[in-house]
Amino acid sequence: MYENKTNLEIKYKDFLDNNNSETIVILHGWWWSSDSWIEVWELLKNSGFNVIIPDLPGFWETKLNYVFDIEEYSKVVINFLRELKINNFILWWHSNGWAISIKIANSHIFNIKKLILNNSAGIRNDKQRNTKKIFFSIIIKPFKIFWKIWFLKWFRSIFYKIIWWYDYIRSEETPFLKETYLNIINADLKEDIKKIDIDTLLIRWEKDTYTPIRDAYFMRENIKKSKLIILDNETHWIHIKNPIRLVDTFLKNI
Repeated sequence: MYENKTNLEIKYKDFLDNNNSETIVILHGWWWSSDSWIEVWELLKNSGFNVIIPDLPGFWETKLNYVFDIEEYSKVVINFLRELKINNFILWWHSNGWAISIKIANSHIFNIKKLILNNSAGIRNDKQRNTKKIFFSIIIKPFKIFWKIWFLKWFRSIFYKIIWWYDYIRSEETPFLKETYLNIINADLKEDIKKIDIDTLLIRWEKDTYTPIRDAYFMRENIKKSKLIILDNETHWIHIKNPIRLVDTFLKNI
């Protein structure tokens, strides 16, 4: 357990061996934790890598003491790595962990040898998604007064899950997390993506319903040193569903 200057106790998993020359730092996505990366962690460890996976504030045993935004998450992770004296590493992230990692990559504080973008998020200002957001906001607005009635709360959860806003509902269960979630999903990082100057491996599934493939193509076109690998018949949660294939893809393309 690591306690940083913001008095946040950060839980993390690590495997460090002085005989290993490469270190990988993995940042999990929204609602996940280091636990969800156990199998990937084991595979990477057995392949000769040091591995560090922190639980981001707001998830599992790492508490969230105030409302965060991407900048704040980045600062916490940067302080965490500095205190552990981790400087030369491969930065790997999944889903919303990508948004945080963009800031870390562009800070030029560390010697990041390679970026691994695993079903990554970070492109928000999209006409189609904004239209969808406005449309469903109009639909649900008349019902907000009734949300406290238990069966309508159940209906609301089902409805939000259908339109892929379930993360928003679940965030209400944790103090400060709903406002933090809104800060994260409303941050569009297209311009930050264009500034990345690190060798980058994009690993995607073509039919990912959480992070559309068009986002991957945008990243491929705008990150100068990037390579895109599209895996068929996988899901957004490949690190859980098929960790062997994920790690094999990584090893073959580093």
